[in-house]
Amino acid sequence: MRVPIYEAVAHYKRNETLPYTEYFGLGFFSKLSLAEKALVDSKILSGFSELNDDSFSITTHYLNDCAHIGEDINYEIVNNKIYGVWYDYDIDDYYTCLGYIGLFSTLKYAEKAIEWYKTWDIFKVHGIECLGINTITLNLRGWTEGFITIYD
Repeated sequence: MRVPIYEAVAHYKRNETLPYTEYFGLGFFSKLSLAEKALVDSKILSGFSELNDDSFSITTHYLNDCAHIGEDINYEIVNNKIYGVWYDYDIDDYYTCLGYIGLFSTLKYAEKAIEWYKTWDIFKVHGIECLGINTITLNLRGWTEGFITIYD
């Protein structure tokens, strides 16, 4: 069974000389239409309104998409809560690489998955402290205030 979870994202690149793009997570949604609405609502906010349409996207994740959590999987989402396994490590002094590598219907599944993710070479290099679990509330938009840019 493949249960899609949609992540609304905005991306911003300060200038073309930098190799980095900043990403703003705008929320995780159980329906594509809700993720699309989050993008529309975000495009009118301060900071986001200055970005072009190509700076907004929706990433599709699949709930419990990790063979290492077992075979008899429950896909029920309770109280609109899921559990995201995140990674966060520094590329250099200015840029941190971060995101979610798995979304799970239970904390138990997320904990099983994180044990497997810890064996990946990237986390052997950067350390297992670069992995963690967050509780995510579905269908709740993030970045409702917008942002401003400040340059040195």
